[in-house]
Order: sequence, then C-alpha cells, then structure tokens
Amino acid sequence: MIIKNLAQLKKALKANPLLKITGHCREDYTGQIRRVTLANSVGFYSVMDGQPDHKISLANGGRGSVLYWSSAPFWTFQDGVCSLYSDKEHEPKHLIMAFQVLDDSER
Repeated sequence: MIIKNLAQLKKALKANPLLKITGHCREDYTGQIRRVTLANSVGFYSVMDGQPDHKISLANGGRGSVLYWSSAPFWTFQDGVCSLYSDKEHEPKHLIMAFQVLDDSER
C-alpha cells in the first residue's frame, strides 16, 4: 500500500492493518511486523502480530505500543515508507520510526 501523506496514513490505519518496521530509533525493533489495534486523533497503537504475550503487545492495557502523530512537517512518505522524525530536518539520527503499511497478503 502506498501512502502519500499524513491524512492518507491516518485513514489507512483505522482499518487495523499490518505494519513492517523498516527503521527505528531502537535498532532491535527494525523488521518487526505489527498489527494496528487502535488509531485515533492522538496517534496509533500496535501489537506484535501473532504474539499476544510479547511485552509490546501487553503495553497500554493490551493495546500495544503507542506512536503519537506529531504534525505533517515531521513526516516523510517515500516509496511506500512512512517515516516520523523528531525534527523537521529529517536526518537519520532523528528517526523515530519508519514503516510500511502492508496488505494482509504481504504478511
């Protein structure tokens, strides 16, 4: 699924899709497959797909790990990868998380 902007991302995540983390400020999270459990006006929650007892899946009362939206200037959307940065310069050292929204067939 190709997401081109923050509005499209917010809409797509309401369907509780799978995400593949392609980059993260914690390198050991890169490569994880997560399922979105809740997307609202504040951010979205995700759990480890198929791993209900994983610490990420158990976080926040079972909703999973949360990522707050931030504003559009902190995001980039390129070649199907959605990336959130902690600054507007979009430097790799400021990457919070990068991910692809997957169709269930891409699992």
